[in-house]
This record gives sequence, C-alpha cells and structure tokens, in this order.
Amino acid sequence: MAKQIPEKCKRCAPLTPADAKVKHPNCWDDKLCTARRFYINNRDRINQKRSRKRIETNHQVSTPDVNYGILHVWRENREDSPIHAIGVEIWDGNTKMAMVAPVHCAGWLPSQVHEYVRQVLQVTETEYGFKKFASQVLISPSQCEICSCPLKH
Repeated sequence: MAKQIPEKCKRCAPLTPADAKVKHPNCWDDKLCTARRFYINNRDRINQKRSRKRIETNHQVSTPDVNYGILHVWRENREDSPIHAIGVEIWDGNTKMAMVAPVHCAGWLPSQVHEYVRQVLQVTETEYGFKKFASQVLISPSQCEICSCPLKH
C-alpha cells in the first residue's frame, strides 16, 4: 500500500518555497520538502510516465514462417450483390510472394465462382502449402484494378 501524503504537505505544495517557509517555519526541511513538493505538484505526470514504461516493455518472440493467401473479392457490401471480380495475394510472413491476377466474374454462376476459387486453392496448395485462405478482403467494384473493367469506361 502506498504511503499517504500528509494533508499539510498537500496544502503547502502549491505555495512558492519562500511562502511555504514563512507559513510553516517549524515544519520546513530543505532536504525533504523540495523533493516532496515537486512530486506532489507533478505526480500525475510522473505516474503516467512510470505506467507507460511498464506497458512499453517489448518482448521479442519468434514467429513461425507461414505462407498464406488473401482472397480479394470486388463486390458491393450487400448480401445479395453479385461478385464483380476475384484476385489472390500470396504472402510469406510480411513479404508478398505472388499473386493471382484479378479476373472479372460478370455473368458467372455461383457454382462457377466456387469452382474457380477451388482451382486457385489447388494451385496454392501445390505451390505454397496452404489449403484455405487466411482472410477475405471485400473491395468496392469502383476500385477494380483490371484495366479493361467496364466500370472504368
């Protein structure tokens, strides 16, 4: 448990050192009071700095080397919206290794989209060793990267 600061010290801290010596001549101690008054006047900042030091301790923990894929899907953010295009990025940790260029899916049936994704996963499993995508990123069709995109004309 922290030691409590005496009330008279709390009342004395906002005063200038000269006023404090005059007001509390029997209590004033040059060695003790200067440091105590500084702490009382700055304790919020001092404690915040101490807390930040405890939180900012960085630990180095090795991470596993993992190949993974991210499926990019260009479609509106609605449940019933059709898929505009699909692309894939393949990563090794924080390094982008490869990508499957985006393809338009206009007019494709859902079964055709699933078959295409299944074929992409077969290739990525053979080449990079993963069977599922780590995540799926939903992108607005207005941001389609394909040069011949009908939305850009």
